[in-house]
Amino acid sequence: MSYSKILIYSDDIAQANRLGLLLSRYGHEPFFVKQIDPLSPPGDINGAMFDCRRLPAEWRLVATTLSAQGLPVVLFMENLPESQQSVLLEAGVTLVPHRVEEKEPVESWLKQARLQQDVLRKQQKAVDELTQRLEENKLIQQAKALLMKCQGLDEDTAYKVMRSTAMKNNQSMGELARKIIATLVD
Repeated sequence: MSYSKILIYSDDIAQANRLGLLLSRYGHEPFFVKQIDPLSPPGDINGAMFDCRRLPAEWRLVATTLSAQGLPVVLFMENLPESQQSVLLEAGVTLVPHRVEEKEPVESWLKQARLQQDVLRKQQKAVDELTQRLEENKLIQQAKALLMKCQGLDEDTAYKVMRSTAMKNNQSMGELARKIIATLVD
């Protein structure tokens, strides 16, 4: 279990102290803040926990910014408007539908937030890989069409020529497609 410096924001000093005490019991170092630049949150923290009666816009921005940086962010709050819930959830913020209680399992919430961040990273990686594969597929289709037009090949033969050339030259079909397009279009 890794212990870390956790940013704490609360609009109620008693709640902030309660949250800090709970985090300390798990060996974390609470980092209390009242004000923060939403565009430049501190860089030496390992996560954040918010406990609010209402969440001002600048703190929503801080929460989403920290989460976008891959940090676990947990928000304890009752009656959060649905539109704000959607934005925060999409940004990877873990929402807890109540205020911090005396025996709140904060370590479990941090663990959940870390897991949520891992899922988001994996999803983004998968999206990036699929996007790259789609782009390469477009290039392969363009190169194949150029070969068909310039060399008078049918579609199957053009693909086979590309595949065998890529294998002979130890390159991907996408790399070969880029070269074919660059050569035949110029």
